[in-house]
Amino acid sequence: MFYITIIIGISLQAILALADQTETIIDFYNKINTYGSLLKATSFDLDTQSKLKNINTVRMVSYQIPNNRTLFGIQIKRNLNEQIALIELRCNISNVYVRLGRNTHHRIYHLEMISQSTNTIQSYDLTKFLNNHYQRYIYLLLNYPIEQHSLSIIYYSKSNKNLFSFSTSKNFKRRYRRTILSNNPSSTCAKHEYEIDFNQFTFGQWILQPKRFNAYTCSGSCPNPLSPQYYPSNHAILLSLIHSQKEYGQQPLCVPVRLKPLCLLYYDRDELVIKYHRDMIVQECGCR
Repeated sequence: MFYITIIIGISLQAILALADQTETIIDFYNKINTYGSLLKATSFDLDTQSKLKNINTVRMVSYQIPNNRTLFGIQIKRNLNEQIALIELRCNISNVYVRLGRNTHHRIYHLEMISQSTNTIQSYDLTKFLNNHYQRYIYLLLNYPIEQHSLSIIYYSKSNKNLFSFSTSKNFKRRYRRTILSNNPSSTCAKHEYEIDFNQFTFGQWILQPKRFNAYTCSGSCPNPLSPQYYPSNHAILLSLIHSQKEYGQQPLCVPVRLKPLCLLYYDRDELVIKYHRDMIVQECGCR
């Protein structure tokens, strides 16, 4: 079952920190749509970019550092079935160190900078501190006390977590304002417009972008005999031949044969997530 909650079970500080960083990740989401990929939207050095070739998910957790603190604890963690390529600490603080324990006898690591944008926001690599752990508590050590400040931990990963499940339909709001098929549907198998409004679902309030999208759908009859333009499978060709000779039996059906992913930006508990969800938009229809 797919749940997105942000208010229940997290602190006010976490909500404020997340709200403070929302504009940042929306800008990143817009860059992804402009450049067409997660990788091209980043501004990391070449070595870091080489680690991100297979990612499909970016999730961000934000924190607020209280006033006059030089030591601040955070938890880094991986989700189930998630392959993390990079964990980025993003802030406008220079010379950040990490200590793996609260006590002074623990070793101190100087963080490697992997990007610095023109607006003084700097990025540091935290990946090595998670290693083979599912979660780990680390401490950020600052050279001097700072005023209250927000920072983000951003995970770049390949994740198999799905947006929907069969039980998602229980959360469907019974509205019928769905976009209809095109005004002049073809009698033969073809792709037609079909707009989805996420506000039809109870979780739609947590989806930031896009609120609506054209998923398309396939409809129409499959002709006899089938031509290559309908991408028929061998099974569909056999069904078509049987039906043409005996005029009974099951005919091939008009279905999606090629789909593409949709990039979504949404809240998931105390995180902001950007993820490419596969097989969301019909590209081509055929007879199967």
